[in-house]
Amino acid sequence: MAILNKRIQEQADAIDNHIIDALKSGNSFIVEAGAGSGKTYSLLKVIDWLEQNKCQEFRRKKKNIACITYTNAAVNVILERLSADSSIVPSTIHSFAWDSINQFQQTIKNYVEELGLLPEGVTINQVSNVAYMLGSRYIDNGTLYLYHDDVIKLFAKFLDNIKFRRLLSLRYPIVLIDEYQDSFKILTDKFIEHFVEGSKTIQFGFFGDSWQTIYTSNGACGKIDSNQLIEIQKKLNFRSNVAVVNALNAIRPDFQQEAVDQQDDGQVFVITTQDYQGNRQGGYYKSELAQNDLVCYVDNVKKQLERDWNGKVKTLMITHKMLANQQHYDNVLTLLGDSLKEEKNEYLKFFQNIIEPLYKALCDNNINDLCDALKTHRMLIERKKQKKSWHKLYEALKEAREKTIRDVINVCIENAQIIPIPSIIVENYKAHLSNPDYIYNKVSLSELYNISYSEIVNAIAFFSPQSDYSTEHGVKGEEYENVLFIIGRGWNNYKFDEQVYLDPTNLSGKEYDVYIRNRNLFYVCCSRSIKRLAIFVTVPINDEFESYLEKIVGKDSIFTYNHFVKQD
Repeated sequence: MAILNKRIQEQADAIDNHIIDALKSGNSFIVEAGAGSGKTYSLLKVIDWLEQNKCQEFRRKKKNIACITYTNAAVNVILERLSADSSIVPSTIHSFAWDSINQFQQTIKNYVEELGLLPEGVTINQVSNVAYMLGSRYIDNGTLYLYHDDVIKLFAKFLDNIKFRRLLSLRYPIVLIDEYQDSFKILTDKFIEHFVEGSKTIQFGFFGDSWQTIYTSNGACGKIDSNQLIEIQKKLNFRSNVAVVNALNAIRPDFQQEAVDQQDDGQVFVITTQDYQGNRQGGYYKSELAQNDLVCYVDNVKKQLERDWNGKVKTLMITHKMLANQQHYDNVLTLLGDSLKEEKNEYLKFFQNIIEPLYKALCDNNINDLCDALKTHRMLIERKKQKKSWHKLYEALKEAREKTIRDVINVCIENAQIIPIPSIIVENYKAHLSNPDYIYNKVSLSELYNISYSEIVNAIAFFSPQSDYSTEHGVKGEEYENVLFIIGRGWNNYKFDEQVYLDPTNLSGKEYDVYIRNRNLFYVCCSRSIKRLAIFVTVPINDEFESYLEKIVGKDSIFTYNHFVKQD
């Protein structure tokens, strides 16, 4: 084992040295890091090398190195590694974009008008300057405050300006991007066009995995193709047992990983419901098990796995309907439907990504978490008066969360200057005030507002990676000892049983996009497992999907439900 460890360490070091060599060459590069391959570790090694070898020179030349990460939490991890006078500047893409353009106020105003980013009823003549701090899009005493995604549109527009690109190049000769596959496509396209394949005045380093793109509906770029990028692949898997890695290699044959953990205590197998004798559902959930049977079957499989594996089992599923009543968010699921399941509903995202983290930060009196929730690094509590204001907001949210969605939104609107509220939520709120019967995206706002906010809290808890049950979207970046992955009916965008076995070379347009969406999420789910993975298919299996599953786990590792739950 010691020899294996030495070989693995040498192999891992060789890849990291290859990345450093690409950095030294001055050419842009992309690190394609498969699931569990230690992408973050390599990024941090690059940062350490830059800190030791480049920062002094950059400080002297008054230049910086940008390191763009996906969250403020990731920014803080990098900040902890840097010296006080480091020329490496970690930030989220929103902060990087605004910091790069905010000094060009007149151009910003021109672009704001051109891109239609003015609040309703406001003309550009009323705007004296533009700011980006917190809150929804609004104007106050001549200052236009932008919503955070407005900054991305503005930055993309600036990147088409050759003078701006020259100035950006002088300031940031090196830009590193973490989780590149989830970056805004509108920006990565311009980075590639203008710098990687154009002037080459900025060296880009992209770190990520194109097969782990699951946010394409939010404008993520996914795979980046350019023959001007040096591609470096990380194929060691430090997360998963050899049994799981073998399955991943069958799913992704052109990216063969090697498991660092070669022990034989792993398992990967499939359970089907081909022996089901009941009447399957129709309509939206066509071919799914009858609702009561579905609940019973999933529960029985989970309990059997917990006995067999002698431990906790993480269950990944898309069948929200099964658990919505049990977990007490059935009214909000009924009303919001697919947009809730896909976690792209504006209200859910607002409550999930801003309000609940904000409330928890206030409960814990944690300033760092408060900044993270509000997407800012500006000091939020500096004076006694500010402390009282935040305490007042905490008390208001505490009371409203015990009531309805309407009550929580009312508190948010009253504090719009410090809470970043999406403009659509503000516009809907105003529309509802003037017309109580107002309908948005086929949803009655009266019905939505009158639902108990506790249902939102319960739905968010279900989406949490810490829940025993999670949607597949909720576990990206997570890992679990034992995983039960349920394939059934849940929403129309994902039908693994009809998509994952298709040949992408025969697909184009929307068909290709649907395939990629299904393939990537399937891969993400299977790659969460450390030692043991069970795939439970609750819908009928056609011949093509059966052959695909046999390729992944082997014919002898596919069991019917009745055989599995009755085994000794």
